[in-house]
Amino acid sequence: MRESSFLSQGTTDNLQEIEKLLAKLHQSLYPWLYGYRYHSFSDIIKSSNGRGIVICTSDKYFKLVRSHIDILRHILNSTLPIEIIYNGENDLSVKHREILVEEFDDVYLTDISTYFNSTLIGISGWAIKPFAILASRFDEVILMDADALYIRDPMELFNDKNYQEKGTLFFKDRTIFSGPHEGLVWLKEWMTDPLPETKELRFWNEKTCHEMESSTVVLHKTRTILGLLNVCKLNELDFRRIVYQKVYGDKETFWMGFDMARQSYYMNSIPSIFIGEISHSHSLNGISLCGHTGHMIEKGKILFWNGHLIKNKNLEELNENHLIQFEAYYMDNDNEGEQWSGNLECLLLKDDEKPTYLSEEEQIIIKEIIEREKNLHYVITPSKKKILKSKYKTIINRNQL
Repeated sequence: MRESSFLSQGTTDNLQEIEKLLAKLHQSLYPWLYGYRYHSFSDIIKSSNGRGIVICTSDKYFKLVRSHIDILRHILNSTLPIEIIYNGENDLSVKHREILVEEFDDVYLTDISTYFNSTLIGISGWAIKPFAILASRFDEVILMDADALYIRDPMELFNDKNYQEKGTLFFKDRTIFSGPHEGLVWLKEWMTDPLPETKELRFWNEKTCHEMESSTVVLHKTRTILGLLNVCKLNELDFRRIVYQKVYGDKETFWMGFDMARQSYYMNSIPSIFIGEISHSHSLNGISLCGHTGHMIEKGKILFWNGHLIKNKNLEELNENHLIQFEAYYMDNDNEGEQWSGNLECLLLKDDEKPTYLSEEEQIIIKEIIEREKNLHYVITPSKKKILKSKYKTIINRNQL
């Protein structure tokens, strides 16, 4: 990316008047950006190198992250470097940091609280995500949620021709809650001339109030920096107090921020899928599919889903009964018409709606992931019976010595 001279210097002393004006305007738009890790726009560009995965976590989601990285490294054999981003000393304990860098190769730690003026942006929760991309050491970034679960090498994302063309790859959420909604009314009050791709969105056309699912976001940072900065803007503390009342968290701020910057973006053309286990307990007239929202970048090949292996990640204690037995998926048709259980965890299929059963290859990979989790217990707690059996084996082994 070619940068203007007024953005490449730490001070405005040697700039022409018009450049000074533009530099001050830039600094006033993003007052939290400079004076900490970065002193000029050039610093951001020069510090961004290569490709990698970025995962934001705290102690709360440490178990999920540990399992996530284990799957990437030991089952999918991904060699992409991984950057773990946390927010301050009290966010991710020293012990947990040490475990991640000692157990896995090519894992790096970044404390984002040292990068920006935290008073102005107030990083917390979902809002950390765009700032994490900006702070990342990588130029090409795959931002993943802690509970995203891949069954193919995420390197495939960088090979997508649409990503290579646009420098972005966003994923659709499921189509749900169609019709006029408060978020769209608010958006159209100020977004009066949207980009062509925005005009095609289901959100813009009242087909859904959830357009994007942000458990994975792929960005070529230095190519799309203006769009990214606007995404960050929408997630600043003062802005998100309003934005998050109109849309659900950070998700929609990605495409909205890019549209604000007039920077073209790519929303995956393949609809989301709903993947999980077949159940008859939620539907009187047919079957239901209970699980998580997933994605493909090539039809017929599942890449990942959001929610890990478990039914509810927020339960305090998880055991094998909380594991989902992944059997099949159903592809969203981009037009609301599906019925969901009250908690949205199960899709109620009509008589003419048939799920697609997983391929043998997908079944093998998922089985391997589940068996590894049952053995290592990164996320689920071993049963009392298994603990007693393990203790008994230990005693027997000691007696045989």
